[in-house]
Amino acid sequence: MIRTETVKLKKVAGLAYKQKLVAGGAGLTIMTPGDKAVFTINKRDGKTVPYGVVNESIFTEAVVGEALELTKGLSYKKMGSIVKVYDDFRCDETSLDPETEDEKPSVDVVASKEYAGFIAEYTDKNDKFSFQLMNRDLMKFAQSSSVVRSMIANADSDDAIFRYTVRSKAVSLAGTKSMDEALLTGFIETFDSMETRSAFKELKANIRAKKSKTKR
Repeated sequence: MIRTETVKLKKVAGLAYKQKLVAGGAGLTIMTPGDKAVFTINKRDGKTVPYGVVNESIFTEAVVGEALELTKGLSYKKMGSIVKVYDDFRCDETSLDPETEDEKPSVDVVASKEYAGFIAEYTDKNDKFSFQLMNRDLMKFAQSSSVVRSMIANADSDDAIFRYTVRSKAVSLAGTKSMDEALLTGFIETFDSMETRSAFKELKANIRAKKSKTKR
């Protein structure tokens, strides 16, 4: 199971964590002593949408908002089942619902050396993954790369340049020789699911700007 660390909530006796959904993208799970709710996170506006039936009297807008804020920016990792005690109540999750369980991912991105390399390189002093730091470094890499300059001059697609940049940096940090297409796609999607506005937004904008400048 791939999900983030759990966080304790103040607005309700319970805990929350993010996890990968089978349907794709990131899901926000909130658990109380007697109930549980799962929400998808809309990448366009960052808002939550119920994933199945949700008890709105317990999982109010304020509770969901707090859970979303506390889990924002947490990186994914492999974790076992949750057993948490609040006062005299027990939140016990021994297995996840089938619709939210990612039992057999086609590519285990989190276990890869490339993922570990990015997490280690771009985690700031507060132990939070920094998308700003990541984008700045990737743009710096693209600026110094003769291959990227050649791709821009040859009018290669934005996506091709973007994927080359991410792949090259990931391989460099991991100390590996290659990164296949399936792993690269899963790698990009995993980081995108951690950031509602798109993890690589600044890098992509920078690539578009460079190509536009070259056309003049």
